[in-house]
Amino acid sequence: MKIEIRDLEVQYNRRVILSIPELSFGEGRIYAIVGPNGSGKTTLLKTINLLLSPSRGKILYDGREAAGADEDSGIRRRMTLLHQSPFLFSGSVYHNIAYGLRLRGWKKEEIQSRVQEYLQLAELGHLMHRSSRELSGGEYQRVAITRALALGTEVLLLDEPTANVDRAHTDQVEELILKQKTDYGRTVIIATHTPPQAHRLADEILFLLEGKCAGPTPENFLTARVETRNGEKFLRLSPSVEIPIPAEREGKVQISLNPNELEIVPSPEPGGPTGYLPGTVTKAILEKGRIRLTISGEIEVVVFISRERFAELRINLGSTVMVAIGPEAVKIH
Repeated sequence: MKIEIRDLEVQYNRRVILSIPELSFGEGRIYAIVGPNGSGKTTLLKTINLLLSPSRGKILYDGREAAGADEDSGIRRRMTLLHQSPFLFSGSVYHNIAYGLRLRGWKKEEIQSRVQEYLQLAELGHLMHRSSRELSGGEYQRVAITRALALGTEVLLLDEPTANVDRAHTDQVEELILKQKTDYGRTVIIATHTPPQAHRLADEILFLLEGKCAGPTPENFLTARVETRNGEKFLRLSPSVEIPIPAEREGKVQISLNPNELEIVPSPEPGGPTGYLPGTVTKAILEKGRIRLTISGEIEVVVFISRERFAELRINLGSTVMVAIGPEAVKIH
């Protein structure tokens, strides 16, 4: 199903919280909506899913605007929205995944086959008969994701689907999401505040800031704090990483780190305006003649280095490295 947004505006208490002049989502592609908390990601997903009504403008579904309860219902049945904080019914994991299929008129044998298939894909087969009230936080989230994917609708709207999921199982969930496009040709629209995840999954990335499309998604989009100490301002990126920086604002800020300005160094140099982030290389990809490294530590960052520098440093997956972050790499949004 093709989705087209025209002059969309959503207001809350007379305040515009979403304003998008034009935006299209084609069939069989994965789209990522990236932005900080409060940027309008969830509002956009709910509006597409017809849970919120626009104050102005319209959304077209295969060229038609939804009109009336019956048509709204028909369009919504072609979409599935996974909320950021999903709710599971009391009862077993099997019951939770089967419920939506039963409502859609699937036969008992078809439901059994479908539930078993998706539980195996998500490596949750051992939880099939466990009560939803006995699941850990990560298991709860993964079951909710599996329930949404098992419905097999044309469009999947996923709001922070890997929240509360550990890193090992995040890879597993992302693989499941990719399969929805590659194996079934479904459209996936995923809201995330993590640019590396967006780059791993999406064919196209939309960056939202204060309810508006803000151009290409910056790499390494993070939340940080500007603090003042002894009359000087520092940007705190994590509990152990801070950078002296001239900034007019103070408190919580949204920043991006330019991956071309970050450096991999053997060890920290004492003094100077540079912060140092230790981490582990979790991904290394050849991209446009350079190496794209994903470094995971207290925060996850992407660093671009030349192939020559990569060979010189003898970096492998799992290598422990030090990322040097200078003021020139930082942009406050």
